Amino acid sequence: MKKLLCTFAVIGALSVGTTAFATVDIGITVRSKPIATDSPPIYDQGRVLVPIRAVSEALGAAVDWDAKTDTVVVRKWSQTTKLTVGKKTAATETFGNNSSSSGPISLDVPAKAVHNRVYVPLRFVSEQYGYKVAWKNNTVAIESPLSDKQRDALYTGDLAASRNLVMEAMFSGTHYEHTPLRTLHEFEDYSTAFLFPEGEALRFFTIEGNETATYYEYKDDFLVATWQAHFDGSIGDSFQLLLEEKLKDRTGPTPKIDKPLVFYSRGIAGDSSTEESGLIGLDGKVTRIGFEHTVGGSVTDSSGKLTVTQPDEVRKEVVPIP
Repeated sequence: MKKLLCTFAVIGALSVGTTAFATVDIGITVRSKPIATDSPPIYDQGRVLVPIRAVSEALGAAVDWDAKTDTVVVRKWSQTTKLTVGKKTAATETFGNNSSSSGPISLDVPAKAVHNRVYVPLRFVSEQYGYKVAWKNNTVAIESPLSDKQRDALYTGDLAASRNLVMEAMFSGTHYEHTPLRTLHEFEDYSTAFLFPEGEALRFFTIEGNETATYYEYKDDFLVATWQAHFDGSIGDSFQLLLEEKLKDRTGPTPKIDKPLVFYSRGIAGDSSTEESGLIGLDGKVTRIGFEHTVGGSVTDSSGKLTVTQPDEVRKEVVPIP
């Protein structure tokens, strides 16, 4: 497919008159930084239209044009959005861990072709990928999905609190750079272990069901799974298998483990659960600090103290803070 110069249309009527395609002084910012555009924004029947190429590149998305079907295809992470000229619906496809979803989404403004450019809704595309979009001071502002308070807590807050935030985010909303690998739970193991490099919260491994290892990183305020692999065989300690890179079905080069790993794991089977925490040395030695087994809401066995940080652990991130 050939790339085509296209433009997004901001959804939401504005009190700006109805002159078709009038050139105006409208700015575009991404995370409060102005971005250059290949053609000026315009008004069309009370709506602001802005160029897609500069916006999509600023958001890290790729845009293609299918001339045979008059369709714009926008790709970011493992998500694809297709908008066809003249239609008020968009087709979306998203791959997640052990699931995928697709279907039509209604648009307030249909995609349209004007002067060899295609216009599609900016708000739809931006919010489809989790960004906040606002109109203020004659500027289209595309903002982080996080508030200032959330960013402070995530990037510079207490290490334990930050780790708890990212563990919650992993279950509530994750993007994938590659098509996700499936965890089949062949052995009825529904445990999840989190492994953080010592002193860090913004990058980590998970091990699910003793089958699948995933590496997550925060990128521009989004939690993104950048690598995955299945373990090579069902027998053996998953921590040791990860350290020894006894893996298969990888979605890229395995991230280097260059620090001891602080771990917290929880497994659920029926009405019982098991939690563990501790430290994994670069030599593979596991030091368990906390353990608790619960049945029917009552603790039946425990030792030490469950914690997501080590004693006297100092925060020292390596992932750049946007």
